[in-house]
Amino acid sequence: MYAPGPEDGVNVLITSLSRKVPLLEAFQEATSAGGRVWGADSDPECVGRHFADGFWAMPRLAEPDVQEQVLQFCSRERIGLVVPTRDGELAFFAGLRDALGAQATHVAVGHPAAVEVCLDKQAFHDHCVRHGIATAPTAASAGDLEAQRLVVKDRRGAGSGGLAVGLDPQAARAHAEQLKDPVFQALIEGAEHSVDVYVNRAGRVVEAAPRTRIRVHAGESTVTETVEHPGLAAAATALAESLDLHGHLVVQGFVDGDRATLIECNARVGGASTLGFAAGVDSPRWAIEEAGGGTVAPRVGSYRRGLRLVRYPADRLIEP
Repeated sequence: MYAPGPEDGVNVLITSLSRKVPLLEAFQEATSAGGRVWGADSDPECVGRHFADGFWAMPRLAEPDVQEQVLQFCSRERIGLVVPTRDGELAFFAGLRDALGAQATHVAVGHPAAVEVCLDKQAFHDHCVRHGIATAPTAASAGDLEAQRLVVKDRRGAGSGGLAVGLDPQAARAHAEQLKDPVFQALIEGAEHSVDVYVNRAGRVVEAAPRTRIRVHAGESTVTETVEHPGLAAAATALAESLDLHGHLVVQGFVDGDRATLIECNARVGGASTLGFAAGVDSPRWAIEEAGGGTVAPRVGSYRRGLRLVRYPADRLIEP
């Protein structure tokens, strides 16, 4: 059985590649000793394929034999590390990680139960309450919350689709009628922040870098800057280590002075996580190192403060 090692590099597969070119390039920069960075997407003409070392037109997860196809592809191409990038595929790869691990393919994703907590906003709230982590009061009914200004969102939705902010209880109930499975949250005062976190294979946080979300488009930061906020970093670390997660996470919350309140955790890389990579949460290099059998020790607090990322469209010309 193939087992990647430092002598021959680690081949990486980034799934749901789409337009995630900066992420792809971050892993290409982190590879060494001949490792290749593959992209996979169900869209055979996705933008990212033009930048990948190799591309796989991956079948949709709804296809009946997709698990076997993933196992066969990873075995054939000697993939040592799989990096899922979309909420809708996290449960799939969490469920397949043991089978992939048996053929020496490491998946940078948490245990299925931990992933489920991150995907379900009500379960996330309940988990935080049990572990003493400050979080936004969340309920299935507006009447179960005392707050008079509410946020309404899909219980399992991703991004900003269906989101409504600052509604009174009556308007919140009316908006919820448009959603499949809504939840209500108390509106939290403060500035919205994200925290890029890396959890090693021993379940310890290696680094947690808070960043302020200066500009947001479609739920993703387009202008963001790393900041000093020990309370937010500590809350994100406590959350990450209370769940059986692994790899890169993006924890979201609000800060008001020294107080930090968490609202969700994306158990994957985020659209602006390249800022975290550059600031010191070196997830591509660490994930490749762990996939090759190495260990990564915690170094919490060593990230660069004041580093800003501006995301913008770019063009690439391809000669005929």
